[in-house]
Amino acid sequence: MTSRNRFSPQERQARSRLAQILHVQDVICGSLVSMSRTCGKAGCRCARGEKHVSLYLSVKMEGRRRMVYIPPELEEEARRCVAAWREADALTQEVSAACLNRVLERKRKGRADG
Repeated sequence: MTSRNRFSPQERQARSRLAQILHVQDVICGSLVSMSRTCGKAGCRCARGEKHVSLYLSVKMEGRRRMVYIPPELEEEARRCVAAWREADALTQEVSAACLNRVLERKRKGRADG
């Protein structure tokens, strides 16, 4: 097992927070989109221009972008899941950058030794 001491305090913190998110929270890789539409009923308010507003989750499923309707009672949960994903993605990018820097540093040292 690799020693944690080789990681900077910032990277250790990012890895720890990432693990917390993935172990405790649900995450959804997607975006929330508010869409306005008309229903088509002749007497409805949307026929006069007051469109119905609905929340959709834009996600990739089976290689294609899909829009999944989110009912109002699940809106808060969906927002939490997407926010958790965004935080986890940012932390993953931070950890990846630190790993890349280590590889590049070893590569640079290898050239200096050779």
